[in-house]
Parts: sequence; C-alpha cells; structure tokens
Amino acid sequence: MRDEKAGANVNVTLSDPETAVNALSGRKFPCPTCGQGLPIRIAKTGKPYCVCLYCGNQLFFRGKAGIQRLTQIIESDKLISQREPNSDSAYTLFNRLVQLRLQKDELQQKQGLIRNDQDLTNAIRAVDNEIQRVQRELHKIGSRNRGRGK
Repeated sequence: MRDEKAGANVNVTLSDPETAVNALSGRKFPCPTCGQGLPIRIAKTGKPYCVCLYCGNQLFFRGKAGIQRLTQIIESDKLISQREPNSDSAYTLFNRLVQLRLQKDELQQKQGLIRNDQDLTNAIRAVDNEIQRVQRELHKIGSRNRGRGK
C-alpha cells in the first residue's frame, strides 16, 4: 500500500511561482560534487532546479519541505560557491558543515525538554561525529595550503 502522505507531496508546485522566480531564480546553489555555483532555474512546473555542466549533475527540488528548505538556505546566504569546479575543495567541505549544522539544529528542536528520545539523541551524536570528521578534513586542506605559502 502506498504512503498517502508521500503521494500528496509528489505534484507540489510553489504556491506563488512569481514570488519563487524572484526569490530563487538566478541565485546560486553549490554543486554537491564540485562546489561550483549553479544558477537556480525555475521549471515550467514552477519547481526550482539546477544543472552542473561540469559534473553532469541535475538537482531537482521537490515537495513543500524541500523547496522551503532550499528557500531558507538561499535566503540565509550561508552556503558559498566557488568560481572554478574542484571536487576536493574547501568550498564543498564548508557547505557540508553548514548543512550538517542545520540538520543538527532541526534534530535538537525535535528533542523534548523533559523526556529525551534516545534514538534522536543518537542521531544528534552521529551528526556531531560527522561534523567533527568534516572539520578535520577541512583542517587538513587548510594546513596543506598554508604549507604552500597561501
């Protein structure tokens, strides 16, 4: 049997496509593979998408939650994009850190003040561990570049 909640989220378009075009169209979203800034386009269906010509990635943002999250990220100006593609870059790692911190904040908001959900606590710890791992990688890149006189 199909999940009715998921089915209701399939053909979601932006509530006001004109506002979405103004808020998202032409703004940059980093490619998850190379970090290059990709212009956000609005499809005929009213949904935002991006295409990385360098990597061949196509990113489609669907569902109310996904489109809303994209809008929040774009409006926060927290993510950074690089001009030239590079799959092993500080840009990619920095953006990963931003995304992990947002995930951690969302999980912490779901955690009750009086009664803690142990599964949620473990998920928060797992995200913390991933944040630390990415920070170590970013530190390695920073140390490597410092040795080159940059």
